Amino acid sequence: MIELLKKSLGEGLIPKSEFLWNWKHEQNPFGPSFVLLAEENGMLIGLRAFMQWQWKWKDTTYKAIRAVDTATHPDHQGKGIFKKLTLQQLELCKQQGVHFVFNTPNDQSRPGYLKMGWVQQGRMPLKFKIRNPVALGLALAFKKGKGVSTTEDPTPTQTWDPRVFALMDKYVQNTEQLNTVLSASYIRWRYADNPLFSYNYFTDFENFLLIGRIKQHSFTRELRLVDCMLFNNPSSNRRINSSISKVVLPYCKKHKIQVISFSGQQYQSHQAALNWMGIIPVQHRGPIVTLRDLNMNEKFPELLDIKNWGYSLGDMELF
Repeated sequence: MIELLKKSLGEGLIPKSEFLWNWKHEQNPFGPSFVLLAEENGMLIGLRAFMQWQWKWKDTTYKAIRAVDTATHPDHQGKGIFKKLTLQQLELCKQQGVHFVFNTPNDQSRPGYLKMGWVQQGRMPLKFKIRNPVALGLALAFKKGKGVSTTEDPTPTQTWDPRVFALMDKYVQNTEQLNTVLSASYIRWRYADNPLFSYNYFTDFENFLLIGRIKQHSFTRELRLVDCMLFNNPSSNRRINSSISKVVLPYCKKHKIQVISFSGQQYQSHQAALNWMGIIPVQHRGPIVTLRDLNMNEKFPELLDIKNWGYSLGDMELF
């Protein structure tokens, strides 16, 4: 499978390895990925992988799949293998009780997904804080989800304190919107043990936990805050706002961060604790989110209303 991915896609920004495959598709706390293969004369010529995911909304947990890795052998491209594997995999997942599919395909692959029944929800809302006006051009680069970046991961390595994971024992999740089912095992897998990027955390080990990584662009540095958890009554969020700013902003100064990015949906949910993010309004400048129904049926149209979602950057970030 790894050799097929390399032949089909090359190394690209994300390296292909057995170690990475096992972390992504076998160690996922939501369960191992659904993987379908195509063979011809004993040779592997096609691959389609869907990661398992879980979202919680109004006290109901929904099983979802995230359309991720796909590959077709160069000698067999143009034969419809991608479409056949995808449609067959969708049917198998539907039989397994999966409710819906989500992903953020690029401009090249999106038309193919739409032809197979995917529906556009819209661009992901983003909240920016520009610490240096010279870096304003970066926000504009996100207009079509095409920030210019390098392969460098400059985030300083941080040892994850066990108390970070213990915090999750007291986390009460907001169920008014669709949110990823968060747990200590998810935080450890998705961020602490991530082999692709170095994620750091900001916390007082009592009231808040923010997770982020530095993204190096060709002309600026961005702190991408990928997840945010608050552990107290919302009435205390204004006080927490000051505590968070006293941790995050000095970090940005130390590491020469010009731009901070955050999920617009999470920002709107936790705004009282995030007023330090400044006055730039939430903008629809992120990647286009697409969805496909499997077992939502009459409730599927509700998924197309972005107001029903509280997703983080970490939920939609490619990895």
